[in-house]
Amino acid sequence: MVLIEVVHFLYDAIRLDEKLLIREFDNLGINYRLVSAEDLTFEFPGANEVATAFIRTVSQHRTQLLSQLYEVIGGRSINPYISIMIGNNKAVTLAILNRFGVPIPNTIVALSSESAMKALGVVGSPAIVKPVHGSWGRLVSLVGSTEDLMLLARHRSSMENPQYETYLVQEFIRKPGRDIRVTVVGDEAVAAIYRYAVNDDWRTNTARGGKAEAVRIDPELEDISVKATRAVGAYYAGVDVVESDGGYKVLEVNTVPEFKNVQRVTGVNVARRIAELVMGVVKRG
Repeated sequence: MVLIEVVHFLYDAIRLDEKLLIREFDNLGINYRLVSAEDLTFEFPGANEVATAFIRTVSQHRTQLLSQLYEVIGGRSINPYISIMIGNNKAVTLAILNRFGVPIPNTIVALSSESAMKALGVVGSPAIVKPVHGSWGRLVSLVGSTEDLMLLARHRSSMENPQYETYLVQEFIRKPGRDIRVTVVGDEAVAAIYRYAVNDDWRTNTARGGKAEAVRIDPELEDISVKATRAVGAYYAGVDVVESDGGYKVLEVNTVPEFKNVQRVTGVNVARRIAELVMGVVKRG
């Protein structure tokens, strides 16, 4: 069935993920228009086209702004602005997951390097120290002592970026050399992969070269992944999960998730499932 309402497929780079999605949009007959975020303007006062925005921009700042603008002018955003805002902030994400009973690692959010030193004493060493914003494992550090944290703090202060004055100090979970990326679409965990570290790197991002392997999704893994996606208010998400002695724990919820590796490794047509979700959202009106 061809949809009447137009969907703005917003991008700033056409990666493999977007190519897979475009193919499935075409296969399903979704009425969409490819819109480069770099060419897009909004005029106030003025007549701006009201549409459903399917946002696949790489820039977190751009994604957040676009989703908010489309919603405030009377349109809709997939994912919704509130979910993107939450997903872009690791501290807020963890706070909401904790509120809704989703298991997470022990974490302290500190608003200064001095508070971060105290937080390390509570969490214990080694610990993971992350910025509140960011992706692909950038500026995520394994800290083994207060001296390590002091060195990290000096490095951050030299960057002269106010967002790096906030520290997310998190317990180091001795995972089995891997973590799990679960792709949730609607109310279902449709596919998942193990992401293994390589070259003795404790980080497991496939963007850093970590290898991947398909996961058999058990009921507990599906439950916490779907619950995490609902908690942030997303229609679809990539949920990062770690195995611990106390069971699964959620690390992050990505609201503009890359899924090409999940699709390649599992054989699940994730792009199709996302496109069907978009079609369903538009049909519901």
